[in-house]
Amino acid sequence: MKRNLWIFIGILFFVICLVVATPAWVVRDVLVNQQPAMALGNVSGRVWRGELDVVQYQGITLGGIRWTLNPLGFFSGVPLAIAVSEPVRGDGDVGIGSGNTLQLRNVNIEGELARLLNAMNVPSMGFDGGISLFLEEAEINAGGCLSVTGTISLNALSGDIDGVGSIAPVTASLRCENKRIVLDVDENNAAKVRGVVRISVSGQINGQLLLTPAAGTPLFASLTQFMGRPANGKDFILRL
Repeated sequence: MKRNLWIFIGILFFVICLVVATPAWVVRDVLVNQQPAMALGNVSGRVWRGELDVVQYQGITLGGIRWTLNPLGFFSGVPLAIAVSEPVRGDGDVGIGSGNTLQLRNVNIEGELARLLNAMNVPSMGFDGGISLFLEEAEINAGGCLSVTGTISLNALSGDIDGVGSIAPVTASLRCENKRIVLDVDENNAAKVRGVVRISVSGQINGQLLLTPAAGTPLFASLTQFMGRPANGKDFILRL
């Protein structure tokens, strides 16, 4: 019994030393082999804790990435705790699942709308604002999403349209449909913004939003100027 215990302790010590000493580029090579669509920049550190200067995946570029290996995360499929600083600030747990799927858990992100849209190669059209994202879980591969559960919030909005700031805050729940991320916008907001927006893996956006600002407000006047008076006198329809 004691002999087996000492053998186990010796093997465990060897594995710990191996992880501590192994250079971080091993992680990069594993990710590249598992996710050919992922482009990685320079890497530094060790397997258990390291940094990547840039990652490009699914049309999105991230920078200032730091990771820490969490051995207990192997049991749940997300062994890396990752933090990102550009173009948004966030952290979460990441792993590679079966079929080369990228797995995300407990992801929290804060950032500015214009910078995020720019990173996704989507024009901001002069709008900006604060956004926050929480992903309870997500599975993504080269074809798109397999599952997504979370919420995204537009906490503030600014632009060259009178009254546009009154739209925020707006919150939407996230789900996956036919490999596209779907935003179901909750109408519980001042301008009664609601609807469904779908985003494909290539960044294409389609859907429809309805806005019902109070009559006589600056936002109602601005929308009437740009979109014309609504047919029913209250609901503006924005087709994406």
